[in-house]
Amino acid sequence: MVRSTILATHTQTPAAGLGRLAITKKLVLWLVLVLQVGFIGCIWLLQMSRGQESQQRSAVDQSVGGRVNFVASGEAPMEKIALVGGTHCPHQQDNVNRYDRDFYQMKPERLNESHLPDYHVPAYVDAEMGLTPTLWCYREGTINESQRLNDVDYLMAPPQCRCESGWHGRDCGQPEIIWRALMTSNRASKRGGSTPLQLVEASSTSLHRLFYMLELGAWDHLSLELLELQIRALIEVVDYFLIYYVSNGSKERSLESMLGSQTSYTLLRCSSESNCSSSIAYSHFRRQLWQQCGVQMQAQDLLLHGDSGTVYAPAALKFLKYYAKDVLPLKFRLKYNVYGFYWQHPKKTLLNGVISSLGHLHSAQMDAHRLRRLASSTLGDLNHYGGWNCELCLPPEQIVLLLQSSSHRKLPVKLPNDTRNAHIDANYMQQLIANGVHIDGATQLHRLREQSEKYFAPEEALLHSSQYGQLLVNLYDVDVLEDLQDED
Repeated sequence: MVRSTILATHTQTPAAGLGRLAITKKLVLWLVLVLQVGFIGCIWLLQMSRGQESQQRSAVDQSVGGRVNFVASGEAPMEKIALVGGTHCPHQQDNVNRYDRDFYQMKPERLNESHLPDYHVPAYVDAEMGLTPTLWCYREGTINESQRLNDVDYLMAPPQCRCESGWHGRDCGQPEIIWRALMTSNRASKRGGSTPLQLVEASSTSLHRLFYMLELGAWDHLSLELLELQIRALIEVVDYFLIYYVSNGSKERSLESMLGSQTSYTLLRCSSESNCSSSIAYSHFRRQLWQQCGVQMQAQDLLLHGDSGTVYAPAALKFLKYYAKDVLPLKFRLKYNVYGFYWQHPKKTLLNGVISSLGHLHSAQMDAHRLRRLASSTLGDLNHYGGWNCELCLPPEQIVLLLQSSSHRKLPVKLPNDTRNAHIDANYMQQLIANGVHIDGATQLHRLREQSEKYFAPEEALLHSSQYGQLLVNLYDVDVLEDLQDED
């Protein structure tokens, strides 16, 4: 009896162990199954949320005609901004200028042994009678890329590049306008003033980016011919065009064609002037460049701010990109043209626009207009200009619409006569343009001719005169048209 009880006990113990093991396995399997179901559920929820977000974005895009609404941040007021054209970033993110393309190493022509001097050659002339390898010439300002050894007075001074007329410096990299600005700043520094430019030697590592903030104002009052000239004049110097304007229409697609597919730009269309300040625009541009292009604006980068009537000369801007370590706010002295480059205002010049290192924009509270008011130095003088300002450079019909707009009613306009029904029309504007009379009816403009005027018009306009004829030729002046017919 006892033996049977012991046998029964021995037989039940392994069975109980196997039962507990089976239960444990079932629990593990159920736990794994629950984890898998939970993981699949999380993935499904993520896909659902992304699908809902994409549907919401597409719905918003359709509701605003394919345009995206952004909310300004930073110092700007929280207002909605309508964006047209977006941001275009070519794959190539390098600077539009390259040191190896704009500079070359000057190498003199080798001479025969009989032409070699019989005296000791200085150390900076190498074994092949060549110049020091550190001498690089700015290609645009140099006469040619070769130089005979006997053209260099190497006993008196180290060799230097041979500069074109209007270019200065050992490497011929200083255009006339910069050379004069440097002389002015040197005199100011000797009197205890501040120097607006801190310069370094040009190299491939010291090249800064240039951002051009272009404030166009109302799109309806733009001269598309002048706008295209503004862009083409600087397209080989500016790295990023930041353009903002006010418009409620859909006629701005021509702007994208002007900029081209290889140009980096960001466009901002505002619904009104109140939400189109330079501080709002700058905040938007900085955010878009980072989000869309991965470009972080740096303190040493250069910011140029201009308006719809100004065409800047590219030579000075390119100099600042290569040679400037830091640029305090600089204003431009511009040639003051009216109706076209063929008429000049008797004041001859005006101060407008500003360029500065981006680091100084913070002291101006991110406001480009405030930055211009802080500028204490000027690029250009009465005989050498930093660009051209073309006032009322529009067709007569468009000038009439401009004068009728509420934002330009404060302009000094004189009516054709004092009668009750007097009004300004296209015929009246044609007479003013033909005779060189300002819209105030009193200011007589100065006639300019390309043959006798050094700074008649931007070089880009002269190179493509057939495209910018309305800006170069007075189409309403009978004498000018007769001269053109005689030339033909």
